[in-house]
Amino acid sequence: MVERGHLKVYLGFAPGVGKTYTMLREAHELQARGTKVIVGVVEDHGRPNTKALIDGLTVMPRKEVHIGQSTFGELDVDACIAAAPEVVLVDELAHTVVVPPKTTMPKAPPQNRAVPNHTSPRVTMQHVTTPDATAANASKPSASEPVQTKRWHDVERLLDAGINVVSTLNVQHIESLNDVVAAVTGTRQRETVPDHVLRNADEIELIDLSPDALRIRLSKGDIYRAEQIEAALSNYFRLGNLSALRELALLWLADRVDEGLAKYRAAKEIKDNWPARERLIVAVRGLPGDETLIRRGARIIGRIPEGEMIVVHVASGDGIQLANNDHLEKLQELTESLGAQWRLIVGDDVASTLVDFARSVNASQLVVGLSRRAVGFVGGLTSKRLIKAAKGIDVHIVSAEPARHSAREKLVHKRHARSILRRAMSWLVALIGPVALAGLVSLWNPSEEYLSTILLSNLTVVVFTTLLGGLWPGIVSVLLVSFLVNWFYTPPVHTLTITEPVNIAQIMLFFVIASAVAWVVDIADRRAALAARAQRRATLLAELASGVISGGDDLRGLLERLRETFTLEAVDLQRYDKRYNRWITVASSDRARIGSQNCTFDSSASSEKIPVPDTSQTKIPIDDTMRFVAQGRVLTAEDIEIIEAHGPRIVIILDRQEIDAMRRATAALEAGNRVGSAVLAAVSHDLRTPLAAIKAAASTLALEEVQLSAADQRQLITSLCASTDNLDIVVGNLLDMSRLNSNAVHVHRVPTNIGDVIDAMLTELNDAAPWIDVDLPDDLPLVEGDPGLIQRVLANLVNNCRRHASQSRIRIVAGAVWDTVEVRVVDHGPGIPREKWADLFTPFHNISDRHAGLGLGLAVAHGFAEEMGGDLTIEETPCGGATFVLTLKTAKGEVPKTGTDKALKLVKGNGDGKNTGC
Repeated sequence: MVERGHLKVYLGFAPGVGKTYTMLREAHELQARGTKVIVGVVEDHGRPNTKALIDGLTVMPRKEVHIGQSTFGELDVDACIAAAPEVVLVDELAHTVVVPPKTTMPKAPPQNRAVPNHTSPRVTMQHVTTPDATAANASKPSASEPVQTKRWHDVERLLDAGINVVSTLNVQHIESLNDVVAAVTGTRQRETVPDHVLRNADEIELIDLSPDALRIRLSKGDIYRAEQIEAALSNYFRLGNLSALRELALLWLADRVDEGLAKYRAAKEIKDNWPARERLIVAVRGLPGDETLIRRGARIIGRIPEGEMIVVHVASGDGIQLANNDHLEKLQELTESLGAQWRLIVGDDVASTLVDFARSVNASQLVVGLSRRAVGFVGGLTSKRLIKAAKGIDVHIVSAEPARHSAREKLVHKRHARSILRRAMSWLVALIGPVALAGLVSLWNPSEEYLSTILLSNLTVVVFTTLLGGLWPGIVSVLLVSFLVNWFYTPPVHTLTITEPVNIAQIMLFFVIASAVAWVVDIADRRAALAARAQRRATLLAELASGVISGGDDLRGLLERLRETFTLEAVDLQRYDKRYNRWITVASSDRARIGSQNCTFDSSASSEKIPVPDTSQTKIPIDDTMRFVAQGRVLTAEDIEIIEAHGPRIVIILDRQEIDAMRRATAALEAGNRVGSAVLAAVSHDLRTPLAAIKAAASTLALEEVQLSAADQRQLITSLCASTDNLDIVVGNLLDMSRLNSNAVHVHRVPTNIGDVIDAMLTELNDAAPWIDVDLPDDLPLVEGDPGLIQRVLANLVNNCRRHASQSRIRIVAGAVWDTVEVRVVDHGPGIPREKWADLFTPFHNISDRHAGLGLGLAVAHGFAEEMGGDLTIEETPCGGATFVLTLKTAKGEVPKTGTDKALKLVKGNGDGKNTGC
């Protein structure tokens, strides 16, 4: 297997600080030592000093990429690998690479790639005074055709091939700093490098230069051309911008140095403090008076340049908290307002927990409060143990004001009191039990031969005492039993003298065995408690795991499983909304809580709200923007740990659901774009055609020099009326569809006579009446519907038949079917293919390309039918044609005689009155 190459990155805070110049100088030095170095790609930007340094180095020809009429030169990775160099220079790590559309993009490496043989990146700083080539927005193709990838992908390929790479990068191209840089400079960088790429770098060297020196270099023309200097000085290269970017680069690199130091100490198992920077830990109790302690720590760290303060609250391992949730949140807000970090850690032993945490973060100072009333915190022997354990850490013990205990604290005191009571009872049994047993045995007045039985009886007292209070009460019980047996039962009695060697052996053997039994019982009791907790944890994990497997992507089901497992009232999944600075419930085991807003307002969007068990709710963070909120009982530390384990799975489910929602929204937008295009095309026809006819007819009528006959004038007037009617239909359909889409259709359901509606429709469509045959039974029941909407539905159906079956007669028939009435509009035209039925009632869908139009008539009819609680479907007409079936519910109550006299008279007056069919 090829060993992965070594990556070195020259980091700068702005173009022109000297990154490329320094990289080229290093290349010459390596080449002078016999190292095979090639230039993969270096951008000189026309700077003579940079060009001069390229001379003497082997430069690989760039791979030409042709996109349309443009040609781009990119790094030829395959050629570099084939050349088998030891070191390749690759400038501008964040550069966007253009590849042909059909070229497969290289697969991005995993974000947590392990770097062999390196525990942390080596980071150095160097001040230089030479110009530098930069990656400042090099020209990129603007065409949408090419496929784009990143240059750091090419670098990963070179590293995987075992080739060492030297590259350059500006701090504004680091992904995690993108928002900050945009806020400082007003320009968002589109070319970025993920942080993990830099973290996996073996060496990062900061090329530093003062902002004033950089501006002087720019003024001399060493960075940009003369015509660009003035604009650059007044925009990106403003002194404030450069100072802020320089500070960002220094801070980012300092964090990486601190991270590397922590990894090195962990790898070498170094437990002693290495205070590379002053880091102060303030331990708070979560009680009134802690604000003073935090401010005291802030004053101490404020006197130290570049000092860092972390405020820590220690929660007991059983989940019992001395502080309430609101007070700890206030302490957290105060901590963050002072620029410090807030942490919550769990541990049974406060002193050792604090010291272990301080050593883990390489702290140099520890501030704790001392109060006689502090429960479970530093006081008395605890403070002495803390000072003794904190070797190498300065401990400040600050006198804290005694705090009044709240009702919650009293509950905690009760729980502690129970533990204290048990210990007191064990000491009482250890002292009184042997005496009471000795008194009871004395009533029996046993002889010396029963000594072994007496000792075994007292062994029971020792075991009970140990189970009740632990090892030391048991040992005291052993000593007391040994004394009492010697005093009362070994001759000479009532003395401490033992004359018989056998009695001496028995008592000594009892002491050894009883002490061993007490020790074993104490260990077994502790292990039983641990085993019970482990069994409970395993049971809970198994139950939840089975729920996760069976639940799949049912987010609410998983939250409900958590609620049932831990007997909670509700479990919410909340996301932090940066726009409104608050937490929003995005999923919950209780549907009514989804979308609710948490009343907790954070002082910083990136701050992590630490989970604080409370009688009402427990907040359990998943990441910076997601958290669980458990409503109900107080959760133990083990419960919280189990719930935290399911956080990543639930976040994955939520992300997947959001991606699916975005995909559906994108599809809806694409459909909307298609609809918009259809609307524009259809409106251009359906509006412009009648408008053109109206204009032509009106213009002809207005001509004075042309004498029109009465017949011609009537024809033009008829054309005007017809075109106006067509416009009215188009506008009416658009308005109706707008009402349907905005849910603004007001339906007035009343018992309606279908015959009356058809009469009104025929009157409205006066010119179409001769082509319509109506056949209604006399006993047709009334329907439940809106007369106006029913008329619009039938009118749209008739107009559709006239448009697509202009030479066919139209029949309207109706009949009762169970509790509904079916009204059929029948034509004998070309019909509609079955494959088009699915989209027939879709807005802006045309049945045939030969009939251009909006395609809204049938969609509006279908929408109105559904609004009235009915349905509109299509069937095939026997012997050809289409039949539209409007189904409406029958009105309740008495069914009167239908009034279809007028419709029947119109049918009888239509020519021969015969039905046109097969």
